[in-house]
Amino acid sequence: MRIANWALIIALVLPVGVASAQQQEDSPAAAARRAQEQKKKNPPKSAKVWDNDNIQGKPGNVNVVGQTAAPGENAENPSAAEQEAAAPPTPEEKSALEGDVSTAKAQLESLKNDLDILQRKYALDQQTYYGKTGYASDKAGAAALEDEKSQLDAKQAEVAAAQKKLDDLQAKLGAAK
Repeated sequence: MRIANWALIIALVLPVGVASAQQQEDSPAAAARRAQEQKKKNPPKSAKVWDNDNIQGKPGNVNVVGQTAAPGENAENPSAAEQEAAAPPTPEEKSALEGDVSTAKAQLESLKNDLDILQRKYALDQQTYYGKTGYASDKAGAAALEDEKSQLDAKQAEVAAAQKKLDDLQAKLGAAK
């Protein structure tokens, strides 16, 4: 009798388990089919392509935010200084420009190395200072860190100025060629 009861329970539960297993197997496939159908119905939007036709402004003009033309400066009527600068330089001037560029490159490299050393020293000193317990009461350490930070900021400004100088010299040399 017990075996009959168990057999009956198994006979009733088994079809339910098989049916649910089939539904679980069908559900990912059905979900994939639904996703494919959605994809076909709603294609993705294409990216915006910028070209000369859809960019506003006059052709040949570059619009840079924050820069304005100097008063009296007109692209159609260059000033005498601009015409003089446009004159082809002599070979001596070219060699002088090349020498200036190489000197500026060497100076920039030296400044970048100095900046790297200062940044590393500052990072180590900062870790040492903040690694101490009671660092807030160490006024001398805080002052030393602040002094190093100001030196670091000054060196960064020097590097930026040297980079600008090098860029200007390279632009002059490029215009001379």
